[in-house]
Amino acid sequence: MLKKITESTAMRPLGNPFGQKLLEVVSGEYSRRLVALIQTSASELKLTFADPPYVSWSNLQMIVSDAYNGNFDCVMEPDGNIHLAYSETSTNYLVTRKLTFSGGSWSVGSKVTAFNGSQCFDPSIAIEPSGTLWLSFAKFSTPTRSIQIKSSTDSGATWGSGAGDPGTELVGISMSAYAKTLIGPNDIYVVYTEGGQLIAMRSRPISGGSWTSAYTIATGSSFTNNFDAAINSDGVLAVVYDNLGVYYREYDGSNWGTIVNINETPANSPQVFFRQNVPVVTYLSSFQGMQMVMKYSVRKTGTFTEPTALDSRAKPFDSVILYDVSSGTYEDLTTEAESGVTADVYHSDSGALIKDTGDCAYLGMDAPFRYVHFFLSTAGSGGTVNYSYWDGTGWKALTPASGVSHLDAADVPVLLWDDYLGVPEDWQKYQVNSVNRFWIKIEVVSSYTTGPVGTQISAVSEISRIIFRR
Repeated sequence: MLKKITESTAMRPLGNPFGQKLLEVVSGEYSRRLVALIQTSASELKLTFADPPYVSWSNLQMIVSDAYNGNFDCVMEPDGNIHLAYSETSTNYLVTRKLTFSGGSWSVGSKVTAFNGSQCFDPSIAIEPSGTLWLSFAKFSTPTRSIQIKSSTDSGATWGSGAGDPGTELVGISMSAYAKTLIGPNDIYVVYTEGGQLIAMRSRPISGGSWTSAYTIATGSSFTNNFDAAINSDGVLAVVYDNLGVYYREYDGSNWGTIVNINETPANSPQVFFRQNVPVVTYLSSFQGMQMVMKYSVRKTGTFTEPTALDSRAKPFDSVILYDVSSGTYEDLTTEAESGVTADVYHSDSGALIKDTGDCAYLGMDAPFRYVHFFLSTAGSGGTVNYSYWDGTGWKALTPASGVSHLDAADVPVLLWDDYLGVPEDWQKYQVNSVNRFWIKIEVVSSYTTGPVGTQISAVSEISRIIFRR
């Protein structure tokens, strides 16, 4: 949310949670350049890049216009070349393209059909240090799937023995199956879910040989594509998954550790990566309706830390204070605003969140924020409000990016600014009722016939998917 790059009408703009969409050039003149691949519409994949401090992104570059409206994946070579895998929209064949990096930009290579024998979805692509590419995918034949894997030793020019070669079957017929391919120091790993009932792993040595039998990492009843896996520099394989809760398990090459429960409620987009060999787990935790709080947990010692909001500006408010002009009193409704208990956010004198001209709702954080979401048990009618922030000398009017809402609906999302770079630099902390925060003031300018009554108010956004660079 630091920088809004684009809008999208695609079904899954970032693909599967375990896929790679944000890559980093690791060497040369353009070292540390980030490149993002995004599906911006039902058929178009586009590319944009930025250099540190990543506040200015390039114009979107069209990569392909024949992508299926689903999931895609990509991987980067050390020299910056990118290999892209996706399902072709007209045939649902599995296809790849090489994006060659030269002079600071990427040129799109010819389309290569990796498999043309069936409908293919949900590719996962990885690269060995030697340059050999591995591509797993779901081969679909209504209504079932199998997981196949193929390799390319010529930089994606051919896959296996050709387009008609389905590769090796790793998972047989299943009603649902999703897989992620990873390369370790000595082995190739495929982590997958099967039939909603389990998550498992198969591997084979990079040097060659047969795939191992499946090892069941965990069983349950709700496995989907909500999982991820990563390998650290010591070759430890970490797996995180959602199965009506967020769970973590790791493999040291010989033995599997115990299953660790990180979060006891269902979550979205669980991911794992290592920072200096320390595992970090992130996920989206349901808050209210479509709202999701980004959370993370780290295992620096023997146990994972208590999950914490990753973005301190997109969470329940640090303070919600209501001012009633008729009585001249402030009331702190912070706890009630977070709780979600029906119809408990109101000033005791007016019986409403705000009602008469001069009444105010103050929404405060310890850091500047960009979003407000109101869930109202009673929608306001007949009144109007304005929005403002403290600029150091006075309350400065603002028009939210989503437009001014007068709190006249049950569900009111208010986008104050498109991204954090749009937050005004002159916004300063101010004391409201002796509480020092960054405040948004919502003030009644014409009285309501019926004042709005709140159930929940937060700065939690409706983010639906996160993809980290890893």
